[in-house]
Amino acid sequence: MENVPRVVVVGAGAAGIAAVCKLYQSGLRNLTLLEGSQRIGGRICTKPFGSGIIELGAQWCHGEKDNVVFQMASVYPGLLKSSLVANDGAMMRSNGTQVPEELVERLMALAESIVESKERNTFAGSLGDFFSQQYWNKLQTDSAFEDVSRDLAEQFLVYYHNYERGYNAYDSWYEVAANESDSYVVSEGNQVLAWMGEKGFSTILDIVSGNYPGIVDTTLTPVPLDTLIKYGRFVTNIQWNATPNTTVLVTTDDGSHYEADHVIVTVSLGVLKENHQTMFTPSLPTVNLDAIRGLYFGTVNKIVILFDAPIPSDFPNTLQLLWFESDLQTLRKSEHAWTEAISTFFRIDNQPNVVAAWMNGIEGRQAELLPDETIIEGVQHILNIFANNIHFGKVQSIIRSNWSSDRHFRGSYSSRSITTERLKTGAKYLATPLLNDDGKPVVQFAGEATSWKSYSTVHGAIESGQREADRLIHLYNVHV
Repeated sequence: MENVPRVVVVGAGAAGIAAVCKLYQSGLRNLTLLEGSQRIGGRICTKPFGSGIIELGAQWCHGEKDNVVFQMASVYPGLLKSSLVANDGAMMRSNGTQVPEELVERLMALAESIVESKERNTFAGSLGDFFSQQYWNKLQTDSAFEDVSRDLAEQFLVYYHNYERGYNAYDSWYEVAANESDSYVVSEGNQVLAWMGEKGFSTILDIVSGNYPGIVDTTLTPVPLDTLIKYGRFVTNIQWNATPNTTVLVTTDDGSHYEADHVIVTVSLGVLKENHQTMFTPSLPTVNLDAIRGLYFGTVNKIVILFDAPIPSDFPNTLQLLWFESDLQTLRKSEHAWTEAISTFFRIDNQPNVVAAWMNGIEGRQAELLPDETIIEGVQHILNIFANNIHFGKVQSIIRSNWSSDRHFRGSYSSRSITTERLKTGAKYLATPLLNDDGKPVVQFAGEATSWKSYSTVHGAIESGQREADRLIHLYNVHV
């Protein structure tokens, strides 16, 4: 093998950027970063909109302790600030009445205690079954909830399921095992830290690459990303164990070929699920295949709407939707049936004329195929139901995510399922490198889905990219 190893990184999302930057900053410079689209960031997707920017992908920095994103960004005063969604939320029923705040807090505390309970670890069924059993038992036996009516209890159960679907990007908690072997670890601290800079969450890419103005960490050598990235290179095949000199051959859909000593694959789990059979020659080992098949990869989308006037002050920072069953049945029979996917409306920091909707599950994916006019009509229909006494201005513009239908992603982020547990797999198995005959890694895997403690997050993605860069840094005994 050459003294200067050739490394190809596939995917210029958070993990790919983190990997190539750490390698460069450690002195390994024979690097190529292949990106299928025409931009960097992946599921960090900051877009100009209205009077500022919005985040179509990753929204907030989640937590402070043991969070590499917070650690790198918090040294810059004013760059992170608690989002307005941390306060002034309201839970509304489809008859236009608001659930008292104190009651919402009690129900949310109950729900969170069930999700976090140790009893989950010994329950053989799904999370949905476990939660429902515990929830109804508590409501029926604890006098603290005797003021909760049956219809409100049912509505809250549906809402909290929607909340969990959005938080974890799965279609149903009946697909999720109550007893998960991979345990997501929440970083302590504020879970909704918003980005105040003009580049939003994309700022973290400048910090990681040492290109942020006035960079504080002088060990972060500025990385010339523009010279390393090749855009419009969607990788179609990685031939990883079929050449005498152990060279890996990477082919892209435009017919380009790249020889490498090591390849770090950082594409989404959704892309791996769709393409792994043709993407790797020879086929992947069972340990990686089971992880790709078993890990869950769902879709959460956003609809962001700009009005020609500020959102009225009596519209809360977050609006959570509770449906009466009769109203929901009426919705399902209407042209707006897809709007059942909307679980929450929320304001956008520093954007007084903008409101966004959070979309979950099957209906949310189906809505990706609808025209903007239909989406606007549907959102206005739901606002008329849940905020019928609030007057909004005229819609000026709309922007939305389409993570499922985009071939560069095929979804939003990973989680766990019953299939994950049945196959006894997890993130560390997806991260298992492919070795050559000498036992050296020739193909490595990074990305949020390979993080066994911080999957589904940007900090998990960045840590995974750095992890795989460290694997090569240690292999070549590079001293920073």
